[in-house]
Amino acid sequence: MSTLKQELEEAKQSMLESEKKLKFKEETAAAAMAARDAAEKSLKLADLRSSRLRDRVEELTHQLEEFENREDSRGRNRPRYVCWPWQWLGLDFVGMQPRSDTQQQTASNEMELSEPLL
Repeated sequence: MSTLKQELEEAKQSMLESEKKLKFKEETAAAAMAARDAAEKSLKLADLRSSRLRDRVEELTHQLEEFENREDSRGRNRPRYVCWPWQWLGLDFVGMQPRSDTQQQTASNEMELSEPLL
């Protein structure tokens, strides 16, 4: 009888240990599934952000190309550079708009204040 009681007690202990192991495995599996779900959500969010950023980069690139094209077309009709003494002397050069009276007066005043050209 005592041997049977001892074997029964050992079986109960084994059963408790097995239940603890099973509970631990279930908790581990639940944590792993929660981690997987969180990782999937994170990946979806990162994918959404990257697609929005990609769209924004494409939009900005398109705007830059349009701006450069407009600048190129404007630049073809204007002189490349302006030599400052010509402006002060009131001389016209190719592509220059005619000066107003105020601009001519300012230019002559500036010429009087500057050193003479040799």
